Amino acid sequence: MKKIVKSEEYNLNEIFGKNKVDKWLKSYPILMNEDVKKWIVDKIDKYTDEGKLASGFNVPSYLKPLYQYCLYNKTNNPSDLLKEDIDQRNLRVKKYLKEFLMNGETTLDEVKELGFRKIPSEVSVRNSIQSRIKSFYSNRGSNVSYNLKSKKTGENKREITLTKDLIKKIQSNLESSNYRLICKCESQLGLRISDILDELTSGKYIVEKYKDRYFVRNFETQKRKVTINFMFFTKELQESFQANTGIDDLTKLELSDLFLSRNGKMISRNSYLARIKAIIKELGLKGNIKTHSFRKYYIGSIGKCANSLSDPRILSHFEGHESPYTDQSYLRLIKDIGSYYEEWVKTEKCVCIDCILIDKTNKEVLALKEENLKLKEQIDIVLKEKIEFEKDITQKIESIKEEIPSNNLESIKIFSEKIIGAIRDRNTPKTEFMQHSEEMSNEDHSIDLYTNVVVETLFDCARSELMNDPNFLKEFVSKIKPLI
Repeated sequence: MKKIVKSEEYNLNEIFGKNKVDKWLKSYPILMNEDVKKWIVDKIDKYTDEGKLASGFNVPSYLKPLYQYCLYNKTNNPSDLLKEDIDQRNLRVKKYLKEFLMNGETTLDEVKELGFRKIPSEVSVRNSIQSRIKSFYSNRGSNVSYNLKSKKTGENKREITLTKDLIKKIQSNLESSNYRLICKCESQLGLRISDILDELTSGKYIVEKYKDRYFVRNFETQKRKVTINFMFFTKELQESFQANTGIDDLTKLELSDLFLSRNGKMISRNSYLARIKAIIKELGLKGNIKTHSFRKYYIGSIGKCANSLSDPRILSHFEGHESPYTDQSYLRLIKDIGSYYEEWVKTEKCVCIDCILIDKTNKEVLALKEENLKLKEQIDIVLKEKIEFEKDITQKIESIKEEIPSNNLESIKIFSEKIIGAIRDRNTPKTEFMQHSEEMSNEDHSIDLYTNVVVETLFDCARSELMNDPNFLKEFVSKIKPLI
């Protein structure tokens, strides 16, 4: 039996495309090194073991820190770093992390030579940079024991706490409808940004409806791989989906079509966050904000509803956290959509923002929209009249079927259809025939009266002896032609 080699299992060109891999090779030449390549392939293998697609693995986030470490040590062959004894490896890592990157005397120019844009924060050094370098060593069987104690990921000492009013202001200043929709999803579904842009749009899910709310069934969060059995949309959120997509029945919405830029690509989460940060600055607020801040708002808001729930334990499920509860009463609650909905709907009012967006549309555009609405109303009226008129004609034809020879019935139907066509066009000029109808009354003739005159004249002629006159059709056509 042939032995499966990981490099054969995961061909980087096939997963990511040759253009992208060539770009990485140009930016990070160490990818040509066999140890580095095998390390990356093993990380992708582990990544897919968690049920994720290989194409979602962020290769540069692993290559860049190791490449910078190689530049600092003046080597283009990472395999050389594996040959030292453990004491030398520890010393080399310590010198780079603590004595260089975390040394207060290190200058910006020094770190820029390694490809940094700014001097990395202590949190980045302890968590991200250190972990990537140690990962390479441990994967290739040359572990290091030196360790800077990690700090809590995402530490944010000046984090801004979001409130309904503040989220309203943020949404009102988000010009992009896609950005506003992301903001709504974060704050009213409690999802992480990766869940919204990657998982929700993955094509795995369809939108369903229960009572008057739409939902997604068995939504799996990316980070924790927790399944939310019924992820309901608040009324405010579903209205945002409808306004953003133009689709009223959201069961027909293709979620994979959401959050696309004009060129058809998924919008950038970095651009979205940059705009959020810019708005915070424009509002004159001091402090930091992350996309995760909206999820924290959601969790804090639904927590305030705990006393109104028949079983507050369900909040952990709403939050997308792995629940420790395994008793039957809890499991029935989260698996039965009726019971689930009754609990969820109690939290809806807590998270909704009821945001009033600032409409910055050009006044001329607004005027055109208003005119279009009026035209639509007029068209609806005409269509209603048309339907009633056609019904009236049908009834009249049925009422005189027995009086009209069968060979002439089809001609009457044809004339009737042509009359309908004329009456549809409300701009038809008044004709000799219409003038004749006006002489019959001094009142202003509405379309209904005009219709009545034409139809009654038609059927009067049909009932008369003219029906037997071979010149009847020619004479009637001459009268009716200007109308049709």
